[in-house]
Parts: sequence; structure tokens; C-alpha cells
Amino acid sequence: MIGLPTETTTTLPGGLEIAAGMAAPLQGLFLAIATLILEDPTAIAAGLLARSGVVSYATAIVGTGIGIFVGDLGLYGLGAAAARGARATGWVRRRLPDAQVARLGRWFDASGWKAIVFSRFVSGSRLPIYLGAGFVGAGFARFALWTALAVAVWTPLIVVGTALVGGSIMLAARGLVGDSIWAWIALAVAVVLFLRGCMLIATGRRRLFIGLLRAMRFEFWPTWAVYAPVVPFLALQALRHGFARTLTAVNPCWPDSGVVGESKQAGLDAFDPAFTAPSFRVAPAADGTFGGDLIHEAVAALDAKGWSEGWQKPVIVKPDAGQRGFGVRLVRSEAEFRAALRAARAPVVVQRYAPGACEVGLFFIRDPGTDGRLFSICEKHLPSAVGDGRSTLRELIARHPRLRLQEEVFFARLGDQPGNQLDRIPAAGEVVALGIAGNHAQGCLFVDGERLRTPALEAWLRRACAPADGAKRGFEHGFNYGRLDVRFDSEADCMAGVGGVILEANGITSESTNMYDPSLGAFKAWAIMRAHWRAAFLIGAANRAGGTRGIGLREVLTRWRTWRRSARTSALAD
Repeated sequence: MIGLPTETTTTLPGGLEIAAGMAAPLQGLFLAIATLILEDPTAIAAGLLARSGVVSYATAIVGTGIGIFVGDLGLYGLGAAAARGARATGWVRRRLPDAQVARLGRWFDASGWKAIVFSRFVSGSRLPIYLGAGFVGAGFARFALWTALAVAVWTPLIVVGTALVGGSIMLAARGLVGDSIWAWIALAVAVVLFLRGCMLIATGRRRLFIGLLRAMRFEFWPTWAVYAPVVPFLALQALRHGFARTLTAVNPCWPDSGVVGESKQAGLDAFDPAFTAPSFRVAPAADGTFGGDLIHEAVAALDAKGWSEGWQKPVIVKPDAGQRGFGVRLVRSEAEFRAALRAARAPVVVQRYAPGACEVGLFFIRDPGTDGRLFSICEKHLPSAVGDGRSTLRELIARHPRLRLQEEVFFARLGDQPGNQLDRIPAAGEVVALGIAGNHAQGCLFVDGERLRTPALEAWLRRACAPADGAKRGFEHGFNYGRLDVRFDSEADCMAGVGGVILEANGITSESTNMYDPSLGAFKAWAIMRAHWRAAFLIGAANRAGGTRGIGLREVLTRWRTWRRSARTSALAD
């Protein structure tokens, strides 16, 4: 058998010299200390030294394993110590709320073992993962247990695996690198990095595959790709009718017609309460946070309305200036309600949850001199997975031809829930809801709903929008253009125009979301966009001629920047 040369002494990382005649405990101690300095090179060196007979296999494995384990616990301790200092500063608390830290800690307690195992095979991941575990306050005992198990598996693999490389491979390698122990260590490190790179490539291949599938479907195109082809058309309309001041004159129920960051509550207040889901707005203190007094007042408001009695019916908590469904929370208890407010950094809307089975987006256009029309209908199909009794929820999502295209959204949402729902095996035929927000970015499927159009539904929409232009509500014209997100108890009620509840009113930047129907394609979507934007410019021009004043481009951009700052802190929706 061809092996590495046996040297009198070998220098380990840190300048520690280990020799064949040393006592085994001292050899193990030196290996443990060297591991704290450079983990992978020391583990590889231990395997090579065991092969050459300088140390025993037991000493190599135990000494290296102890060093790795102690180093892992040290990283956890550093993270915990950093948390104590950082959490004492208001700057960190505002950007990393206590509720979010607690949520991350619960996730790590439930699923952190996966991250620990992952870090053993992916170079560079151990430092942020272990520091993060200490920072968020993950349970130390559970962390230590999973780390010990990972070390118990990893250390023999790397030590013995390095030592057992022999035969022709060793002969060829010896001819390449010579007899220097450091050359062998460098070669072994290169092999380990190569194998880890192969694992990352395998993971990256799936991401690339999913990315290609998304690129072939218009509904998943990035915003710039969706809107770039219609920019020349919009520029032409702006030259004809005016730009910012024209578009912001379309819906006087908002100061900017609902360009961006509009108050959802202000929009709902423009409609007759008989047509909307009951809601109210709660604003934070001057420092942007909800203190104990504000939370207490909000809870008292819930009690006064009778909404929180027994919490048999949940409420929705969402940003008052939300976009794309960010930060929508379904709250089922007072504790969850308080946590949702503590996590908020901007005004929120508290709304009674409407559990209707049929949710649609009704795009309304009130052309000058008319009582309005139903431009389009979008059916919203909330995401769900059907169990087979054998696969975990994670596997069901990853295999589904559509759900896998937004798997990162579902994995982030469900993995954050207590007990990590992703590892649960649903029963055969069990339908598992993957989200409650009727928004495409949150996983909802949009389908053209023209089949639901009836005279009764159109009449209901005109009745719902009529109060929004009444002078008694303080608006000259009110709501003339945009999409109403509405829930009905059933499709039959929708077609009959019975019992609809408006969840949200969206203004001038509304999308006719039926254009994201996978069966329509890009060219049909662009035709839909041109049609409703043409109507918007005509309505805005007529309103300006009638005396309605919009706002300028500078103020629009200021509002947009304000919304972007708050949007960065918005959480993933339920």
C-alpha cells in the first residue's frame, strides 16, 4: 500500500507540532486547538496523519470532533452576546422587532437542525447560521444537541474519508504533489471544495430550471418587462392629455388618485359601509412604533365593536399603504393581534375577516358622462396543495407544476409557522391552504373571470360605486377608475350580485389582473393595459377640465419614496 511519508513531527494550524511518540490525549488536544483556528485543513490533516500512523483513528476523530463542537458553541455564544448589546439600541429594535426575533427563534428551534446539517456541507455557511442562532435566542440545549449529532456524523466522514483514499488515486496524487504534508492538505482541501461546489451546482440547477419556467410565463415576468412595451403608448397619452396632474385627478377620493401608498382606509371610507368589510385605521406613535397605550386602545376598539368576543371570527391586520399584499396578517387571538401591532412600523388597517369562498377583482371604469362599467373580472384562486398520505407538504409543493414556481414564497411562509408545516404529511385528499392573501405575489392564481359577467353583477358594481361620487361624502366625483377586490359567499351569489363585500379599493395604478391569466399571454395582456390606461387619461383630462386638481410629478415621487421605505419593513403575507 502506498501512503504518505511518516515525518518525525508535523506542524498543524497555529504552529502546534504533533509527533508519533506523543501521548494520545496530548495529540487530541493539539488537534482540537488547531481545529479552532482552521477547521477544514485540520480535519483533513487529521485524516492524513491517521493514515500515516502518526495518530490513531480514534484520536484523530475525537480530537477533531471536540474542537469542531467547541467552536460551534463558541459561535452561538458570540451571537448571543452580540444580541444583548444590539437589542439595547433603539436603531436595531426598530428594524428587527421583538416579534420577528421571537418568530425566527421559534423557527430555529423547530427546523434549525436542517440549517446545521446544511452548514456542514456548504463552505462559509456555518458562521452566519450559528451566530444567527445565538442572536435570535434559539434554545441552547437543542442547538447543542443537533450540533453534536452533526459533528458526530461529519467528523468521521471527513477524517476517515481522507485517510481511506488509496491505491491508484494516491499514487497519481503523490506524483502530482510530492511528499509534502502541506501539499497533501492543499489537495484534500481542493477536493472537499470541489465536492461542495458540486452540491451547490445541483441546488443551483433547480433554481435555474425554475427561473426558466417562470421566464416562459408572462404572469411571472418582472415589472419592468411587463410594462416596458407599453411605455411608448403611455408617453403618447401623456403628450396628448398631460401626465402626473392628469392621472392624479382621476379619483378625487384620494389626494393622488391612488398612485402609490394611498390610504386603504380612506379608499374604503369613500363607499357606503353596506358594501365594505368593516374596518378602522390605527396609526403608530411619532417614533413609528406601537407602544403599550396604543395597543391597549386598539384592543379596546375591537372589544367595543364586539369583534374580539371569543375570537371566533378572526380579523385582518394589513398596512394602510400596502402594495402587492405585503404584510397581510390573519389574526385569530388577542396575543396575535398585539404581536402584529408590535411588528408594524406604519399605520395599519384592522378589518373584519370576510370568509367568502369566491374572491374576484372587479375593474370599474366611469367614463365621462356615464354611470360606469365593469371593464374586467378576475377570479382569484387561493393557493392550496392536496395531500397523498405519503409526501410532506414541502414535497407536494416542489412537485406541483405551478406551486413550485413560487415555492420560495410558500416555504418562507409555512416554515415560519409553529411546528414547521412543511414537514407535515397531509392525509390523502386533504386540502392544505397555502395562503389567504388574494395577491399574485403571495401565490394566488389569477384567471380571467368573464364567465361570471351578468347584468346583475354589473348592476351591483354600479350601486357599490355610486356612493363614492356623492357630495355628501365630500368628494366631487369620488371613485371613477380602479379595481375593487370583492368577496362573495359563492360564485352563484357573485353572478346574482348578492352579498358582495369590498375588501379593498385600488386606484389609478390598479392592474386589470385578469391579464395575468396563464392562458392569455403577453400580447393580450398589453392590449388590456392599453385599453384601461387610455380610459384613465380621458377621465383625468375631463376631471381637470371640470376643476379637479391633481398633484405634480415631484410630489408623486416623494410619496413613492415614502412608501418604499415602509415597504422594506413589510412582512410576508399569511
